[in-house]
Amino acid sequence: MAEIHVDHVWKQFLLKKDRADSVGHLLLRMIPQTQRKRPKSEPFWALRDIAIDMPHGISFGIVGNNGSGKSTLLKILTQTMTPTRGSIRVTGRVSALIELGAGFHPDFTGRENVYLNGSILGMGRRAIDAKMEEIIEFSDIRPFIDTSVKYYSSGMQARLGFAVATSVDPEILIVDEVLAVGDEAFQQRCMDRIFTMKRLGTNILLVSHDLGSIERLMDQAVWINRGEMQVIGAPRDVVFAYRQSMIDQNAGKSAEEGAQAPDTPNIALHMGEAYIETAGHRSDSIQSGDSINLVAEYENLGSEAIAGHFSFTVRRPDGLEILSLSTMLDGVPVLFSQGLGHIRAALPELYLTSGQYEVDAAVYDGNGRRLAEWKALIRFTVQAMQRTPGLLVLPHQWQVK
Repeated sequence: MAEIHVDHVWKQFLLKKDRADSVGHLLLRMIPQTQRKRPKSEPFWALRDIAIDMPHGISFGIVGNNGSGKSTLLKILTQTMTPTRGSIRVTGRVSALIELGAGFHPDFTGRENVYLNGSILGMGRRAIDAKMEEIIEFSDIRPFIDTSVKYYSSGMQARLGFAVATSVDPEILIVDEVLAVGDEAFQQRCMDRIFTMKRLGTNILLVSHDLGSIERLMDQAVWINRGEMQVIGAPRDVVFAYRQSMIDQNAGKSAEEGAQAPDTPNIALHMGEAYIETAGHRSDSIQSGDSINLVAEYENLGSEAIAGHFSFTVRRPDGLEILSLSTMLDGVPVLFSQGLGHIRAALPELYLTSGQYEVDAAVYDGNGRRLAEWKALIRFTVQAMQRTPGLLVLPHQWQVK
């Protein structure tokens, strides 16, 4: 069974301090290296004590700023680098796309590179022949498949590379941010394929700045900052912590630049009961198309009222966001008075397909900074007259002429 185990991995690089900052230094560089002192090197730890367990069938997202060590970790997992300390264990057939154009010969055509990459990934010629049409169709480069890859744009290379990497039915798929060079339609096709592979039990390791995809597609996530793990766990919790750190960082920069950072109240808002109201009664099961209220009861234990905004977000259990209601977007400011209170959002008609759903809630200050968040505050079931694919059941009529 496929699995990944990262056991307290450290990775060190040596940064050479050999910068010429004067004419004298330039002249020294002209002296043969055997006759001059070796340049000083400074150790740099790209990864520090990374420990991750990824059992069979689990998808794992990695988030963090550029230069945080994400790509270094992927290169260690694909064994193109070795750790300085610690060890890794990767079991299963691995397919990776971590560097644009990696494995492509620039003078070979796209078709020839498919055969080259397929053979590297362990496919025989007959297997590649059987997959060729699917690869060409997915990559959407049919007019250029017999053109040298050196004439391809970065987006064309990414499309072909992803099509090959996912066509070999890997047990473990490792994908870096290279998908960002593709257009929006291609990125959506990639995410759809990743979701399909995830449902089939493929282990997926995804590095992406698209935090929505990490939340929606991944089972677990880790935030790496300057080579160290900051938070590991449920994708929503990891993404929330990462986003909050970015907000704090930007606020700090604004303060350093002399800008007045917005005052953030010391929030003491406790969430009480939350529920769905339909036909004047509480219910955890509704019919598609029902008129409902989303209700949240709270208690402000602080010494003053809190001015801000509130949001409800309806999600499927797999994390896919269906609907978001925000007082900020609707221009309705909220004042959370001291003591007990409640907030209600009325939906005259909610046409969801049959299934289970969750409702998150969050409180923001007047500048859009998230102050508090509550996950899966409400859980409810939707029943429809018939099973329908998709997300919504909308009133409609047919007319045939």
